[in-house]
Amino acid sequence: VDLNANSFTSEELKKALAKMKESEKAERKVSFPFLKQCNEVRKKFRPIEQLKEEFEKLNMKIETDYEIMVKLISKFNSSASTLDEKVAVLYDLEYYVHQV
Repeated sequence: VDLNANSFTSEELKKALAKMKESEKAERKVSFPFLKQCNEVRKKFRPIEQLKEEFEKLNMKIETDYEIMVKLISKFNSSASTLDEKVAVLYDLEYYVHQV
């Protein structure tokens, strides 16, 4: 394809599109080793949703750090919380934010 031309013929555009599709297929082939690694990791570990369901069957509720932080923030913003409780919440939040 002549890139210096101001316009392209339909044949030139078709050839360029075909080359783009070929290069896209080549890129997909390169990315397959990564996908294989992802599948191996998925086989070793279970999804968090499945783990939560299994723990609920055992009467255990597992919370993510995000869920805990949301509860702490709502407790901090609560007008019923005392000053000591708010200080304790801030210390707990500091711990979780530090991990992030």
